[in-house]
Amino acid sequence: MARAENYKENYYLILGVAQNASLKEIKQAFRRLAREYHPDLNPDNPVAAEKFKQISQAYDVLSDATKRSRFDRHIPQPQPQTPRKNNQHQSYSGATSPKTPLDYYNRGLQRTQTKEYRQAINDYTQAIKLNPRFVDAYLKRCEMRYKLGDNQGVLNDCHEVLKIDPTVAKAYYYQGRARYSLGYIEPAIESYTSAIARDQKHPQAHYYRGIAHKESQNVLSAVSDLAQAAQLFRQQNNYDAYRRTQKTVNELSKKERMPRHDSLAYNFLTTISLSLLNPSGGLLPAFSRLEENQLIQVGSIYGLLSSLCFVCSYYMIGILFASPVWQLFLIALIPFFCLILTGSILRGLWHHRGSFATDIFLAGVAIAPLAFAAILIGFVPISTFSIVIPLIFGGCSYSALTLQAGYLQVLNITEAKAALMTGLMLILNSCISFLLISSFAV
Repeated sequence: MARAENYKENYYLILGVAQNASLKEIKQAFRRLAREYHPDLNPDNPVAAEKFKQISQAYDVLSDATKRSRFDRHIPQPQPQTPRKNNQHQSYSGATSPKTPLDYYNRGLQRTQTKEYRQAINDYTQAIKLNPRFVDAYLKRCEMRYKLGDNQGVLNDCHEVLKIDPTVAKAYYYQGRARYSLGYIEPAIESYTSAIARDQKHPQAHYYRGIAHKESQNVLSAVSDLAQAAQLFRQQNNYDAYRRTQKTVNELSKKERMPRHDSLAYNFLTTISLSLLNPSGGLLPAFSRLEENQLIQVGSIYGLLSSLCFVCSYYMIGILFASPVWQLFLIALIPFFCLILTGSILRGLWHHRGSFATDIFLAGVAIAPLAFAAILIGFVPISTFSIVIPLIFGGCSYSALTLQAGYLQVLNITEAKAALMTGLMLILNSCISFLLISSFAV
């Protein structure tokens, strides 16, 4: 008999999906939230770390049919509110049967406090229907939609508020949060800037504009915004947020004073430490910290070193090759260039996002495991197939895993499309590389 879990959270609400959501919808919601709250992208941010822990736990349960079925039988229900005593102030008249826009709005506030977000949205919607210019109802509905991950709904509400009153700073703030969640960094910065222009003492707008500047590698602007946010948090006696923000400011300032962190060697070694041993979890942080030119540099270094590994492997195995070493080195670069070419073509045909720098970076990190496997094979006698064959398959498998993880995380492609693109790329790359290498080797 299955044991009854002591569930305390509604995992559907945490992921922002309906209770009858499909597995695909659950995976999409998890990937979107993981990109936003991943600890590697939010260093020293305990709020993001706790949120990431919650969504990971929710995904672990809801993505497993057995666990989800057990959870559905014990899904946490909202606690009934304790009836108020006669001497307590009733929050609004008509609580049981709201009639006016304010009645619905106040009931929505109560449901917000008990985390009944979807029911609260319904109440705010009713308030708006009765009063289409009810700005506070729009803003609260906007807040609830953001909590549930409905970024398009947030943008729609912000648009309506700004049509009614273009001076509402909070509308620009939530517009920025939604744009940032959707991956539109520069438009998000514009929204935060508009919010700050209308409310100079809006610490959250300063904070998240600083985070957006940090992601776009504009460290000076990030430090300025985060320092201002820290000061405002302290003025509001929000000392936890102040300490967290100030710590981020200190770390960014320290990095700014250490230019060696932008060196090619540092970027390459950091990428290896993040992505090589953990492509499923470290590839996105490795990619996110690099600018376009740095992506090209790091990807190219991967390609050149991989070519060198192939050349060394040829000589270690004892394969005879009449051409000079430099020609052998160029031939060994063919798989790397083929990965760039096929990746760029398929990305352009199917996804229409990303850049050529991204193609070079992904080709480099994908070819590296195969090159390292080739070096290991060089230490093994060619006749020892019991060891050589597993190394070959291991290198190919790891390269395929890295490539697919790149498409899932970096380009945010669906799992089905990423798997298909990875398979096609490996097939095309193998055929093209074999034909070119054979023609040069003859």
